[in-house]
Amino acid sequence: MEQLIQIGPCVTVVALTPPPGADAAAADACAVEALVQVFEQIARDLGWQPGSAIRDCRDVAEHLAVMDGGTVAGGMQVVHGEDCPALPYRSVWPDVKVAEPAATAHITILALRPEYRGRAGLFWPLCVELWRRCRTRRVQTILLEATPPTLRLYRRLGWPLEIIGGLRAHWGEDCYLCRMDVGHVADALAAKARRSASYRRLVEQAHRDAAPGADPVLRDGLTMH
Repeated sequence: MEQLIQIGPCVTVVALTPPPGADAAAADACAVEALVQVFEQIARDLGWQPGSAIRDCRDVAEHLAVMDGGTVAGGMQVVHGEDCPALPYRSVWPDVKVAEPAATAHITILALRPEYRGRAGLFWPLCVELWRRCRTRRVQTILLEATPPTLRLYRRLGWPLEIIGGLRAHWGEDCYLCRMDVGHVADALAAKARRSASYRRLVEQAHRDAAPGADPVLRDGLTMH
């Protein structure tokens, strides 16, 4: 388990990606299983019907968790086309093609426990870390499914989502398949960082691999055009 971002004294974003070493990998496998179980419980609470989809992706996906103290508040499961050429969205939208599947990441689930919803301090750190990891892996496009109300919410939050797949049944709900360009995500992050000192510090943490003294908000590495 790799700690990625610290937000205040209690909240952290961690990656549950097994590092080298059998013992560490076994510990991370337990942490991934715990997060998958959280996702499955959230799905039951919300009436989603993912079947085995979340669990089917666990061995090919990257998992990011938001921790509040020692409690898993929620997180994100992301499948990279580089690791899984048949991205999960194709089970519902087989007719939708992406230009460069290997440079595409599919967010299969992004969810928080009910008691943590509405806290931007948990949602945005996940967004920032997702951007950083996509940048590191040279991902160009992010995909996700969204119901019409969720799509409106994401757009209000600043996610530059474009509909590429029409409304179809997904996990028991009518959803669009949406895409966003990683460079446009960077623009949204930079704009938010300019308005908020606390958010700027968050972006600076995510940009910890930048050259010393570089401005992580204004430099080309963040705008990514």
